[in-house]
Amino acid sequence: MKSGKMFLTALAAAAMSCTVYAQDINVSLNGTIVDFPNQVPVIVEGRTLIPLRGVFDNMGYAIDWNGETKTVTLTKNSDTITIAIGQASYSLNGQEHAIDVPAQIINSSTMLPLRAIADATGSEVLWDGEKKIASIISAEGREPQLVEGTVVADNQEEADFITAFSAINKEFNDSAMSFISFAKDKSSMTDIKAVAEQAQSMHNAAVAAKKAVNELSAPAKYADLKAKSVEYMQSIEEFTKIMADMANGNISLDEYKEKLSTAGTDVMLKEAAYKAAAEAIIE
Repeated sequence: MKSGKMFLTALAAAAMSCTVYAQDINVSLNGTIVDFPNQVPVIVEGRTLIPLRGVFDNMGYAIDWNGETKTVTLTKNSDTITIAIGQASYSLNGQEHAIDVPAQIINSSTMLPLRAIADATGSEVLWDGEKKIASIISAEGREPQLVEGTVVADNQEEADFITAFSAINKEFNDSAMSFISFAKDKSSMTDIKAVAEQAQSMHNAAVAAKKAVNELSAPAKYADLKAKSVEYMQSIEEFTKIMADMANGNISLDEYKEKLSTAGTDVMLKEAAYKAAAEAIIE
């Protein structure tokens, strides 16, 4: 029996925040695609509206619907969000906030503007125009996630893989934590030289970790974990290269914004898949 820890890092969320552009889209929450069985997201007056259920409930909000007043009340901890159908505003803890498109009911589903959801919950939204995915990153999703537990090795080959994989993971995590700490300090992001150095350091760590994991011989039990880990490191490698290219003047600011949105979404999706693979082998 072997005990190990894996540290999964929300690198994209920590490093950036982008404005979403309305199109026909899918929606992910912290890297997991949201299933909307009754009503898909729609475009209304140039703004994306998405069903209330499927997002807020997965964020941990209690949802209450008042049919007489046609008002949705969402509560979580000390926060209360109130949205009335047809009104061009929502209330957050008693304070009114204007929205471009009122909430509305479509096919019996309460539809809310994506941007309003992000603002009301303190979330961020990444837009990947190529894949047409809007990724919502909740406050919880912006924090590093520690997955830990007991991993059972049935033989020496599996035990050796766990030991080697854990060592690679730990070395990578040390670099990731340094990068996250830097990226979350918005003032530090104005120092172009420091951004270039941090991004290049994180890029190098991802390249090294990907190479090291690729070289491991993975028993069948851990084949999916190895594959998802390599894909995750590859996405971080690409994400941080874009940051370094911008800081070093190799791409324009417009190119940076466009590429980083797509790369950031990819990191979120690959991170969620990696986390799922890790959790699947933990007892």
